[in-house]
Amino acid sequence: MSDAVQLDQTGAGLPAYETFFLRYVSFPRYVRTMTWHSAVELFHEEGQKINALIHPLSDLQLLSPILIDRLRGMEDSSRNWSPAMTMEHLIITGKDFKDVIIHLNEGKIPERNVNIANYKPSPEIGREVIGRFKGFQDEFITIMSDERYHRSSDIKLGHPWLGPLNSFQWLSLAAGHQYLHRTQIKKILSNYN
Repeated sequence: MSDAVQLDQTGAGLPAYETFFLRYVSFPRYVRTMTWHSAVELFHEEGQKINALIHPLSDLQLLSPILIDRLRGMEDSSRNWSPAMTMEHLIITGKDFKDVIIHLNEGKIPERNVNIANYKPSPEIGREVIGRFKGFQDEFITIMSDERYHRSSDIKLGHPWLGPLNSFQWLSLAAGHQYLHRTQIKKILSNYN
């Protein structure tokens, strides 16, 4: 008999009660505390904290998947990642966050269907992810700090768990998403203490 843990299928989502609470209570409450500037600043701060966590890691610590308890707001299938995989996920999702925000603020609906299963990283990530993560962070912050984007669009794009979101809500989500996965990296690294 195997001791292997069976994770939910990729894209299975969150438990129904958690999705409901996130969509109708906690996410709207969180967005009300944010401004465009504070969301960009939170995104930036969380990226810096991730870089500080990653900087001293050996290859083994950076690249080895570690099973952790599921965090609220994170799919079960995402809880057996390495820090490098987590950073790769933030790059993949962050690029789409950026594109969605730009499109919505230009009055366009992006030609994409947000499917959570499409945002999972490959376990074949190397140390180069650190430089790509920093480069992406700098690009995102530069673009989102541009005055052209400091507004909330009337047009919305649906998120599978949160429903239709405007550009400001997508930016707020990007910042909160950085926090969630920085917490994940801390949990992974706690296994080395």
